[in-house]
Amino acid sequence: MAKKRWGGLAVAGAFLLTKGKVILALLKFSKFGGTLISFGISLLFYAQIFGVWFGVGLLYLLFIHEMGHLLAAKRLGFKTGPAIFVPFMGAVIGIKDTFRTPKQEAILAYGGPLAGLVSLIPLAIGYAVTGNDFWLVIFHLGALLNLFNLLPVSPLDGGRILAGLPIIVWVAGLAALIAYGITHFSLILLLIAFLGGSAVWKRYKFAKQYEANRSTLMLYRAARERVLRAKAEQERADAEVALAPELEGEEEQTIESTYDPIAWSLRLDLQDLRQASPEEARQEADDLLRYQYDAANDYDALLRRIDQRIEPLRLAEESVQYHQMPKKQQTITLLAYLALGAILFIAFEYSKGYLPTPS
Repeated sequence: MAKKRWGGLAVAGAFLLTKGKVILALLKFSKFGGTLISFGISLLFYAQIFGVWFGVGLLYLLFIHEMGHLLAAKRLGFKTGPAIFVPFMGAVIGIKDTFRTPKQEAILAYGGPLAGLVSLIPLAIGYAVTGNDFWLVIFHLGALLNLFNLLPVSPLDGGRILAGLPIIVWVAGLAALIAYGITHFSLILLLIAFLGGSAVWKRYKFAKQYEANRSTLMLYRAARERVLRAKAEQERADAEVALAPELEGEEEQTIESTYDPIAWSLRLDLQDLRQASPEEARQEADDLLRYQYDAANDYDALLRRIDQRIEPLRLAEESVQYHQMPKKQQTITLLAYLALGAILFIAFEYSKGYLPTPS
């Protein structure tokens, strides 16, 4: 039986290779071309392994789930790409915009499992009307997939919904996933655990980096403002010299001076910043003063130096601030998350009691 299935898959693959250009030509003008092609390929794989109708049911669940994300993205005003199905990995839609707040990320992530819950209604009706176990099996599978997706582990929807809550939520979700994976090992679980662990570590690292260097970041930002001001003063002074009329009969003289009032004023400003900085930022302030002395009045070089120091600290700050959702939003998000999870869990457990026992 297995040989027959894989043989059919090979025949279908050969057909796609020989007729693929024709199919692509028919679909390339359609915005849903990628969705249809990936849907067909996924159905081909699932049908060969699980049967056609089970494949159709599984893709129905995935499609409705992704449409939930798509509608949420449209509601937020985000630009999106088409849904793409990946055999044995699910489906994904491309988001062409960046989340500005954890609330936006939560809304978009919540749309998938919520639509997944809605997708169970026609299946329940189908089972109630026909009594066919097929509807019940797909119902149970849909509840399981959406419930699993609510695990608070990034990049699952649950982790993205709760991205604005304290990091301990992600840690707890990762621990639960690892504990489950010990007895239910699979490559997909391993991949999710790896991605979730990476997200936890990155968030933790940024939080520690920001906490340890907050004073240094404030120092560099204040110094940058003063350097920009000095640069503007120097540009104005240079412009005045260039536009000043030459006095008739005045002998040309070259006056060299080691005193630069603008550079000296900047140095005094940086020294004041050093004195006002806490102890942990003094070393950085000393380095900045030395570099300012070496750079003389090359303010562009000094700005590049400051920007190089600011950039990693800025990324850490953005990560920390992004994950700080207001308390009221945290409460609402958590309650909505728990409510959806509870309903899906009830649907999963209830349907499990009616599943046909294997003969």
